[in-house]
Amino acid sequence: MADEIPVIPKASSIFIHSGNIINWNRLKRKPSTTPVEEISECIGSTLQNYFESADKNELQYLTELNCVHQKFKEKVPSEERGDLKLTVKIFLCSLQTPDYVTESIEKALSELDVKHIETALLAFPETENEEITLETIQPYWKALERMVDKEVVWSIGIADLDKKMLEQLYEWAEIKPIINQVNLDSCCVMPKDLVEYAKLNDIQLLTHNDPRTVLPIETLQDVIREKSTEKDSEFWEPLWVLRYSVLIKCRGIIQSKGFILKTQRDPKRRK
Repeated sequence: MADEIPVIPKASSIFIHSGNIINWNRLKRKPSTTPVEEISECIGSTLQNYFESADKNELQYLTELNCVHQKFKEKVPSEERGDLKLTVKIFLCSLQTPDYVTESIEKALSELDVKHIETALLAFPETENEEITLETIQPYWKALERMVDKEVVWSIGIADLDKKMLEQLYEWAEIKPIINQVNLDSCCVMPKDLVEYAKLNDIQLLTHNDPRTVLPIETLQDVIREKSTEKDSEFWEPLWVLRYSVLIKCRGIIQSKGFILKTQRDPKRRK
């Protein structure tokens, strides 16, 4: 949009749901797309779809936007639910509150119209001055455990823990992690001590290629700017990104995949 008049001048938070990107032919033709590029394209396409169908006058007054790509939104078919496995990975972009874990899971349940998630994985952001410790993880893991207690999540796991941190979490946690995702870009070969500990405690080690920062602030603002105006893009920061995948169990085929995320901007910084 080339218009210099802000499209969403009062907006302070945005929920975005890409819908099922398996149906996005454009993404299918780009197998080398990085996770950051994939998320960026999903955000851009969803915002464009939302802005094109929204009432432009109403947008001027909205403080919270719920942007869903209506063309690709799909609920998980209830009649097929027993044959499907739903896995979500929650990327924390901010460590302000463990409520982000609860919020992201509840949003996924609502958007996909399901009563439970088979597996939820937790990924922590890369921080400049603060090391991720057990004390950092604990409140967020507790939030996951509460979801298991409510039976809306059946099993939980985590990403990027070395043997020492995984052991600390396992010994402390009431509900043990069943998965630890390892980024082989950072270690090339699975560490022997990690493999031995995981085997001893029945923890599955899976590989992934997700960066610690899946949605850089600058990337988010660039996408919003491209779909609205310069003024609209100021001061936005991602809070969390949830990626979901629905697998057909007996065939090992991904039926559905998408992103749900929340971003926020500080109203005090908008003048």
